[in-house]
Amino acid sequence: MMLDMEKPSRDFKGIWIPREIWESRQLSIIEKVLFQEIHSLDNERGCYAGNKYFADFFDVSERQIQNVIASLKSKGFIFVTIKNRFEREIRVVGKYARVRGDNLRQLRQDQSDLAKKFRRGV
Repeated sequence: MMLDMEKPSRDFKGIWIPREIWESRQLSIIEKVLFQEIHSLDNERGCYAGNKYFADFFDVSERQIQNVIASLKSKGFIFVTIKNRFEREIRVVGKYARVRGDNLRQLRQDQSDLAKKFRRGV
């Protein structure tokens, strides 16, 4: 069993919470930090962290995490998909959503095409 003092040190530089999230009166402090943790874990496949992970990370109960996730979902900050009975995917929605690989390639191509048209004066 690993004791707290034996945990390897982490080169943690901090977190960045967007101003709109930080100053939102619609969100509680736990909703703000959980949203940001979900955002940091939302990759190509989405965020697959379980309630136990979040509960341990924030030192709160799994029930509280369930409530906060439900609240973030109902407020439209995240989208939750159940893949099967045992696999949940959480995605950030809106302007903070991660652009997926295929969509990112298309976005870059569209940007390139638009830049070419602009240079030609079209």
